[in-house]
Amino acid sequence: MKGFNRLFALLLSLTLLPLAAQQTFDARGTGMAFSNSADTRGLEQTGLNPATLALHYRAGFEFNFVSLNASVYNNSLNKGLYDQYFTTGDTLQSADKENLLNHIPGSGLQSDVLGRINTFGFYLPNFSLTVAGVGASRVNLPREVAELALYGNNELGRVYDFSNVAGDAWGGMVVSAGLAIPFRYGQDSFLEMLAVGITGKYISGLAYFEVTDAQGSFTNPTATDTYIDLDGELTARTARGGSGMAFDLGLVAQTSEKFTLSATLLNGFGRVNWQADTEIRQYTVSGQDLAIGSDGFEDSLIVDTDTTYATGAFTTHLPVVLDLGLAYKPFRRLTLTANMEQGFTEEMGGYKGTRVATGLEFTGIPLLPLRAGASFGGRFGNSYAFGTGLYLKILYVDLAVMSHGGFSAGSSQGLTLAATTRLSF
Repeated sequence: MKGFNRLFALLLSLTLLPLAAQQTFDARGTGMAFSNSADTRGLEQTGLNPATLALHYRAGFEFNFVSLNASVYNNSLNKGLYDQYFTTGDTLQSADKENLLNHIPGSGLQSDVLGRINTFGFYLPNFSLTVAGVGASRVNLPREVAELALYGNNELGRVYDFSNVAGDAWGGMVVSAGLAIPFRYGQDSFLEMLAVGITGKYISGLAYFEVTDAQGSFTNPTATDTYIDLDGELTARTARGGSGMAFDLGLVAQTSEKFTLSATLLNGFGRVNWQADTEIRQYTVSGQDLAIGSDGFEDSLIVDTDTTYATGAFTTHLPVVLDLGLAYKPFRRLTLTANMEQGFTEEMGGYKGTRVATGLEFTGIPLLPLRAGASFGGRFGNSYAFGTGLYLKILYVDLAVMSHGGFSAGSSQGLTLAATTRLSF
């Protein structure tokens, strides 16, 4: 069915968006399930609470050699299902197809791809400067696409609705400068230190893509009407350059009881104005009274168009997040952390909702820190993390993996992998 293949290719093309991520974190934070916003030190602070730049740190100067963080996730299928149905070569039976379809929610199959690379950064007490490549992509395909792929169009009179196609992506560079101002108290005070911080961010947007409208249907023949109707239209706005600003505002407090509390507003007043090569792209495909032959539809009966026209500048908003964190050191070599995030917007890689997380770090083994954590809610749902590192005299390497959707490899619906290397003096 060439007409359906064209429509499916149009929908599938939305998943081929750039690897990107707006707000991700370093490998130490990844290994603690992003629960350590109250216990970031040095350049770990990047993207989190700038006030933690005032916390005591092992180094007076730190340089980021290279840091990578990438995530992939889908809301429906886990690795166990993939191994069960797509690696054996066996033909899918009716029960298998039903099981696969039952794992896809009515809202559709959603996938997310995130990433970040920090190519330059340095830390001084109470100050940091970093340059990072960032972005985010998300796509949602209708459940009906999976139904057609699994069962074909064998239900008489069925109308498949494709109107809930959605997708967006962006990529860019972010220059961040963070500053903390500490206020230290005497030994008799409940508070040892209170600090406020601010990070100013300049965003250079490289590319943007967003589906602004999608409509489409695929109508099966009936007992009295043996023809198929196909109709689809997708409108997107794109840009190839823009710029913007954002601010992170933070507060951190340390008590004499080994507690650290953190509060941060991320991406306050954050926006990107896209003004270079801004376009509206409109894709359509249609066919009326189509008859199916041995080779599918008659190709000449399918009409498809790809229209592009210039448009004016437009503005998108960075995702605003309220972050609250707590860290406690019951022993010198053990740190316990907890975190709560509230996301307010879904634009540019954000999410609406609450995420809570907890984690720990044990540094009792020489040169080899051990970390673990769990996160619930948020963009990726229930997630479980593990991390370690290698701490030499001046070279610090951290590695972490985080499983999204399940604890075991078979139940995982996605992964976050992170690596950080820094020089500290």
